[in-house]
Amino acid sequence: MDRKFRMIMLVLFCVLGLTFLGQESASAQTIAGKEIRIGAAFCISGHGANVGKREAIGAQAAVDVINAAGGVNGVPLKLYIDDTASNPQDAVNVIRKLVADSKALAIVGPHYSSEAEATFPLGNQLKIVQICVASSKPGLSAANRPYAFRNTLTEDKIADAVVKKFKKRYNIKKVAIITDIKDAVSKSVGTQVLPPAYKADGIEVITGDNPVTFQTNDTQFTAQITKLKAMNPDGVGMGALGPDALNIITEARRQGMTQPFMSTAPIMEGEVPQKGGKAVEGTFSGTIWDRSDDSPRSKKFKAAYDKAVRIYPGEFTKLPDYYPVNAYDAVFMIVEAVKKKGVTNKPADLEKDRAKIMEYLTALRNFDGVASKGFNEVGDGLKDVQVYEIKAGQWALVKD
Repeated sequence: MDRKFRMIMLVLFCVLGLTFLGQESASAQTIAGKEIRIGAAFCISGHGANVGKREAIGAQAAVDVINAAGGVNGVPLKLYIDDTASNPQDAVNVIRKLVADSKALAIVGPHYSSEAEATFPLGNQLKIVQICVASSKPGLSAANRPYAFRNTLTEDKIADAVVKKFKKRYNIKKVAIITDIKDAVSKSVGTQVLPPAYKADGIEVITGDNPVTFQTNDTQFTAQITKLKAMNPDGVGMGALGPDALNIITEARRQGMTQPFMSTAPIMEGEVPQKGGKAVEGTFSGTIWDRSDDSPRSKKFKAAYDKAVRIYPGEFTKLPDYYPVNAYDAVFMIVEAVKKKGVTNKPADLEKDRAKIMEYLTALRNFDGVASKGFNEVGDGLKDVQVYEIKAGQWALVKD
């Protein structure tokens, strides 16, 4: 009996010992090489240049913070930034370069949904994670599993929150919609996102299934605004990027329209409040973070951003918005995956290491970031929505 008991105890000790050794091995993870390479596919030039530079600054801020704390077991991170030029074909070339030449473990970016539509399928072929920090066209990650991720909210979730507060503030009963028919996410917002969001809140869409249309980077909106003015809506919904939204609202005010405008996250790029002045006051939108957030993690991010801005100094990069926050959190999520999944960083293990990062992010639901919790079952970000209005030349949180 005693011998049998001793044998049982010996087996238990062996099992516990192996478990302990496994944990020790994970915590004492050996990282090969002189650097851990993370790719960054951002629009440093083209119509999205300013926001792309802010995203790069945000990613670099994360790298700086991590390296100041010793990197990953003494091995520093290095960010390989390449310019997509705000163009899908250039974005494809950048992904190929970051995979083949830079040997990145994972990639943060690209920015636009139109870019992601081209690069996500390629990422699956090359078996490398891409974490977009702005793309928000519904369904894009779901259609490109398993390596496509977006650390942002889809526009339908943002629209629902914005419409409710827009209606309450301005007593909106009927709206007209103007939409871009070229840019992927803008078209989606104007034709697929806003109409059901308005109808769900009992708001009549007087443009029906035929919104007023334009194309990205159009310079004249006289005809479109003339149509909107004749409809006399209580408010106007836009499927637009920030620079186009600025021109639309400016022309509306020139023609005497006083109605409020609203949209979702894409209009929060392009410095609309700063460039539009009084003309854009009262415009509504929604996102997941603002500089007014003074939580400890936000303070740490803002301090790091202030230092990292050295890589792209300028009037429109000196202050962060939610895009660089998403990039910052994305880098930290990749590093968490490297640590938790036992990534070796050996050249011979590169494909396996990339797969490990994908597997970890796929199951990540409890990340503790500045404005990120991980990803849902289709690879889209888990976040909370905040609704903003343009007030005194800035985006300000809408208070009930």
